[in-house]
Amino acid sequence: MDLKSPSKLKLSPPRFSKHKWILNLIIIVVTFVISIGAILAYKSRVSNAPKELYYTVVVDCGSTGTRIDIYEWKWRVKSGNDLPVLLRSYPDKSTKSPLRKKSCSYHCMQTQPGLDKFVGNISGVRFSLNPLIDWAEQEIPVEKHSLTPIFVLSTAGLRRLAHEDANQVLEDIEAVIKEHSFMYRKSWIRVLSGIEEAYYGWVALNYKMGSFRNGSRLGTLGILDLGGSSLQVVMESDFKREEMQFMRSKVGSFEHQVLAFSWEAFGLNEAFDRTLLLLNQTQVLGESNTTTVELGHPCLSSSFMQKYTCYNCSSHDNLGQKKFSNQNSKTAFPFYLVGNPNWEQCKRIARAVAINSSTLAWSEPIEATKCLATPLFSNGGNNAVVTIPTTRFHALSGFFAVYQSLNLSTRANWTNIWERGLELCSASEADMMRSISANQSSLWQYCFQLPYMASLIEDALCLGDKEVIFGPPDVSWTLGAALIEGEYLWSSSSTTTTAENHNSTLGNIEPVYVFLLLLCLLLVVYYNQIKLPMLGRKSAGAGSSLPSYALPKHRPN
Repeated sequence: MDLKSPSKLKLSPPRFSKHKWILNLIIIVVTFVISIGAILAYKSRVSNAPKELYYTVVVDCGSTGTRIDIYEWKWRVKSGNDLPVLLRSYPDKSTKSPLRKKSCSYHCMQTQPGLDKFVGNISGVRFSLNPLIDWAEQEIPVEKHSLTPIFVLSTAGLRRLAHEDANQVLEDIEAVIKEHSFMYRKSWIRVLSGIEEAYYGWVALNYKMGSFRNGSRLGTLGILDLGGSSLQVVMESDFKREEMQFMRSKVGSFEHQVLAFSWEAFGLNEAFDRTLLLLNQTQVLGESNTTTVELGHPCLSSSFMQKYTCYNCSSHDNLGQKKFSNQNSKTAFPFYLVGNPNWEQCKRIARAVAINSSTLAWSEPIEATKCLATPLFSNGGNNAVVTIPTTRFHALSGFFAVYQSLNLSTRANWTNIWERGLELCSASEADMMRSISANQSSLWQYCFQLPYMASLIEDALCLGDKEVIFGPPDVSWTLGAALIEGEYLWSSSSTTTTAENHNSTLGNIEPVYVFLLLLCLLLVVYYNQIKLPMLGRKSAGAGSSLPSYALPKHRPN
């Protein structure tokens, strides 16, 4: 019998091959369903689980002291324009620390005096910064320290120093920051311009009040921010301007046209110093003055008698006008202040420094004229007045601190304010102490601060017809600085986080889904594999891949 070669043999198909396509289809469908379930489970897990937290630390080196704020954030994994979610800011009402000052209404963790008093004195800089940064290191988890940026930003205190002196203080600050565990760059330790400080305050307020939320184009709020040395005003404007105060800003999904103003020497402390110069018009203060001048002040109570050193008087002339020079003198002028209470005179001198008046007739009666121009907003010598489109302003920092201390409503009208001033400054010192909920050591300042703030808003800024709300108390320009200076953290977080999530998807899918997916893939491979023939072995059954055969035995010749 002729033997057929193996290649000519017809192979009988395996029994299961008739239904093989049905089986494969079932496996593919099951695999697809499991994959979809795994993806949906992963997406649900990512959307519902808390996003990765991060922190920023901002140190505010102001004219009256050094303060610190910690911000705890959560990323939004949606789009690159989404602002992060602020979970918590420190310090808050629950913070317990000897650095928390009772007199501090809007910044609670503070060391005094300001760093501008420590030129060439690194020990003083270290003494001011170390307690604040040590506290921040205790509040933030240790494993986050190396990833947490610290921004040390100086304001009016260092702005008024000579350039060389300011740089010396900044170098000393950097040396102290190096001794701690937070992440920093040299560019994060600097002096803010007045416009930057004002802009950061505007960002902080509108972020806090929800004006930057995606999907809404709400009108933004204006801000009035009063510090110890300077005054800032920021608002959004629809008018295109080419002035240095105008800037384009994109925060969140929308672009804003912002007008930002900053005026040195209009803060509460420097404004009071300028009243001393107006009261002392008959004596010109030279570069050095060792003679103590006695002054009767109409905004102080009759029992007030105290030595007072004016550190800002050398930067003004004897009429209280700001001197502009490359070198700011640090000469201190001693006064002996005596209370000579007179409410009408107090209102007049407060108004004079508010509108930056140099007239010798400041003590004459004030004409009841309507504010028709904005002296502080005037554009140089051409007296072009800035249009104020914003109808709602929030008065923060010094404005709010005084309002809170005097137990005024956040929406008190100007009639209420002036009546409260008359009541307060006509009372005895004992009655004043009972009616003011603030640090009693600052009691003597309020009779000047109240009419000064009212004159700033009504006479200098001409915002008497606008809605002015005092507060909220927990808004500071440091929040805006944390957002803008730390933009690299959140603006790229969506892209970075998404990429990281894609790279680690398998690690986040539930293990049971991974197991089932691999099992289905194994079944597909198993039922589609080709079984090779095994020569010399009998068929295992009808389902064998190839029939077996035996070679005939040859007889020996």
